[in-house]
Amino acid sequence: MNRPFDQSQISGPVSYQITVTAEEARLGTKKILSRKDTRLEVSIPAGARAGSTIKLANVLQVTDGRPGDILIEIKVKEEEMAAGIIEINDGNFEDEVLKCSSPVMVDFWGFGCAPCDIIALITERLAREYAGRLKFCKLNVDLNPQTASRYQIMSVPQILYFKCGKVIEQSVGAVPESVLRSKSESVLGQQ
Repeated sequence: MNRPFDQSQISGPVSYQITVTAEEARLGTKKILSRKDTRLEVSIPAGARAGSTIKLANVLQVTDGRPGDILIEIKVKEEEMAAGIIEINDGNFEDEVLKCSSPVMVDFWGFGCAPCDIIALITERLAREYAGRLKFCKLNVDLNPQTASRYQIMSVPQILYFKCGKVIEQSVGAVPESVLRSKSESVLGQQ
């Protein structure tokens, strides 16, 4: 005897995506997910990375009355950069940095890196001061492992200066503003 197929008997997982800011991913946050008139609080752990998955085990029993998990993919929204700083990635690195006709400073940074926050404040000031003469970019190594690997970025923050597609100067760690200012001047003075 054939019985009608009952969708509620399916026990596979259900997938969602939650978008968080880079700051929320770095520090951790809580988000609300609504499903079938039920609100679920989802904890995003500190250091969450884009593409990572959070599993809410057997929560469909609560929301749908059937067994099954909810899988939540984390998306990290690129935040608007300070004026004059371009957020770059593995996909546009060549065009934005290597093919650029002007010198480029690239700030390699990562989630949960307090020294990276210090360098970010310095590069924001320098980007305003050197606007039109030196291009400023930021690359998150957690989200862009190909470029980080290519340039052997082993610790962050790390600053690389490029000219004509080649690294000509660098700085590692939370150095004083005077060091980055001096390196920027040196790069601009090279022909």
